[in-house]
Amino acid sequence: MITFDDFRPGHIFGTAPVTLDDALFGKWTALFPDDAACAPDMPEGMIAVLVMNAYMELIAPRPPGNVHAGQTFALERLPKLGETVNTTITCTGKELRKGRRWLTLETRSHDDADNFLFSGEMRLIWAA
Repeated sequence: MITFDDFRPGHIFGTAPVTLDDALFGKWTALFPDDAACAPDMPEGMIAVLVMNAYMELIAPRPPGNVHAGQTFALERLPKLGETVNTTITCTGKELRKGRRWLTLETRSHDDADNFLFSGEMRLIWAA
């Protein structure tokens, strides 16, 4: 299990690829049918899906009880159906505040040609 002590600012946890295929797009548009009109571009809301898929793969196993306290994104370009998005997660900060273990993770996503797509920042309260 990954604990708070395992996080070091500057540490890169790795890169996880997710292909924006018809199956993934279909799951999204089953929930948000109006977003089908965005094709062949990915709907903006799916940014969180791709980033959280990378988080779940790279930051594991996690202790139960973590709190996802906030997330922001900066968009350069949306990928198109069929493209693979490679998301890298880096720890950029950790602090103890009022007895809570706060983490800041940066995410950077690129296409297969290493063109920048979008970035983000996650704030978490880590349970262990």
